[in-house]
Amino acid sequence: MSSTPRYMSLELQRNNTSPAERLALWQDVMGAADNVTIPDPESFTGYFTSLALGELRTMRVRSGEFRYLRDRHMARNISRDHVMVNLTVSGRISGEIAGHRVVANEGAVVISRLASPMDMVFQEGAEWLALIIPRTILDKYMSWSPRLDARVFQPQLVQAILIGGHLRSLDRLTEAISPRDTNCAARASLALLAASLGGVNPAVSKVEPTEDVVRSIRRFIAERLSDPDLGPDVICREFAMSRSKLYRVMGDNANIAGIIKRMRLRAVRSEILSDRQTSRSLAEIARSWGLIDERNFRRSFSSEFGYPPSSLRKSVGASGSPRHADLKASASDLERWFHGLDFGN
Repeated sequence: MSSTPRYMSLELQRNNTSPAERLALWQDVMGAADNVTIPDPESFTGYFTSLALGELRTMRVRSGEFRYLRDRHMARNISRDHVMVNLTVSGRISGEIAGHRVVANEGAVVISRLASPMDMVFQEGAEWLALIIPRTILDKYMSWSPRLDARVFQPQLVQAILIGGHLRSLDRLTEAISPRDTNCAARASLALLAASLGGVNPAVSKVEPTEDVVRSIRRFIAERLSDPDLGPDVICREFAMSRSKLYRVMGDNANIAGIIKRMRLRAVRSEILSDRQTSRSLAEIARSWGLIDERNFRRSFSSEFGYPPSSLRKSVGASGSPRHADLKASASDLERWFHGLDFGN
């Protein structure tokens, strides 16, 4: 498995993708832990870029209207939490995060956790910048307070001015940035956040002893997705631990079987979107990712994404766009990064 690219981009226009493809690709790149719905796929367009800064990652997003939903069940199944720092550059973002009403107009900064329930609407033409930080990294720099989750800093507040200005500066960095400067930008970002958010005393003074084990388990899962027998029992045997210890290590609420199934379904969707497997049936593609029961696969695919795999394949085959193959790389790569499966780190 290769490492996640430092720089990723995705541009969806009406002349390079069908409505069904735009929906699927936007769901893929924006929905690593969420359900994404688009009210008008016919007119929807989207632009996304992302740059890795060590173990941090920046984003710029501009798009038509879409809804971003992560219910309590999805939130409980997050195996690797992240803190999301967002700046609304233009337009309006509104909804609920962790049960709190959130409205972010131009210039506002919003703080949230990946492992918190969320139901947000990004209105037509909204543009925003983000800095995404694994909790295990942030905890070394500051004490996280639950009061920060769903916190909105209005444009006139010093926190919004400092953090917003910093996000705009990070957005100016290019993929040509050197590893030394990358580390400098990451450290500066973490120090600024710790000072701005009032949590300068680290919550954890050393790396948690389970951190390396968790990463090893995640990589084991990713490498063996095609094995139909992969599940909690196989993982327990590989790492010589009981099922109860496995769930303690991965998080008591982690649905490991569900995580594996979701990763498999997304892998199948990526194969369909890539249009590389036209000579193989959908059942064959599913089996190659460990999904043996065809009826269960089709039902699960439709439940997960809101449309059957046959419809997606038909729309991809109908588009005939020569540029389409250049639009996929970022989706599965970004999900791998969120799961801590970047083998380049």
